[in-house]
Amino acid sequence: MSTGWIKLHRKIFDHEIWNDVTTFRLFTLLLLKASHQDGIKINGIELKKGQYIRSYSKLCEDLCYKERRALKKVSKSTILRSIKKLVENGMVTVCETDIGTLFTIVKYESYQGLDGQNNSNYRTANEPSTERLQNDCGTIAEPKQELKNSRIKEFKEEEEERSPVENDLTPFQQIEDKYLSRRGGGLMITPNDAQAIERIIQEHIPLEDILVWIDEVFNQYQPKHRADSIKSFVYLESAILDRWHAQQHQHQPLKNNVSEFKPKQHRQSNLDALAQYAKENGIKFGGG
Repeated sequence: MSTGWIKLHRKIFDHEIWNDVTTFRLFTLLLLKASHQDGIKINGIELKKGQYIRSYSKLCEDLCYKERRALKKVSKSTILRSIKKLVENGMVTVCETDIGTLFTIVKYESYQGLDGQNNSNYRTANEPSTERLQNDCGTIAEPKQELKNSRIKEFKEEEEERSPVENDLTPFQQIEDKYLSRRGGGLMITPNDAQAIERIIQEHIPLEDILVWIDEVFNQYQPKHRADSIKSFVYLESAILDRWHAQQHQHQPLKNNVSEFKPKQHRQSNLDALAQYAKENGIKFGGG
């Protein structure tokens, strides 16, 4: 797969990824690395035409770029966003395996096949995306609901230093990236996840606290079994609000609801005062 050539249609100029440097480079990399025939094996997995398997960590290295005299790696969060964009545009499908992510170029045969070639295995554009994804994963064991420990560990590694472009991410994107990287599987969030993130942002909680608490919740979570994990941001939303509420009350001064105690004068003291007043003014007081 390191020799030969690929076809690249000129209509790529009109596609949105043309202006997204990382996504365009990633798609080109997948095209160049994808198997050009059925039956090629990588680490024991047999690939079909148009497939490539690679870990996210390795993709970060593959897409490193030179800035002045230094080489900089693209972060995993950037890779995840680019893959998400390619999936949403119907350009690739993904399938998680124990050794990496299996990428399949959608309609690879249509664009990369030889002119006039008749291939009975050609997939039509009308084939449902879900069916394509199932077919793409057919050469490997059925994907586990959760990634293996080695894959999960990959997402738990300390995030690489963000590039200048990433510093301009919105709070929503930073929270989304943190959640996806810690969840350890999948490239996209659900509508319910998005709504929960929006609700958290509306609480005006400092972004730094939110990101720290996401890590904290994942670190403290104790699964009951191998298929038990945090699968929704709604779970994180509740935990973050609990921590925010506790923090707010911790910094509030305690209100003193106890009024000052004023002891009542003893009855005997009143009588003594009256007796003194009577004596000073020549008034007969009591039985004297």
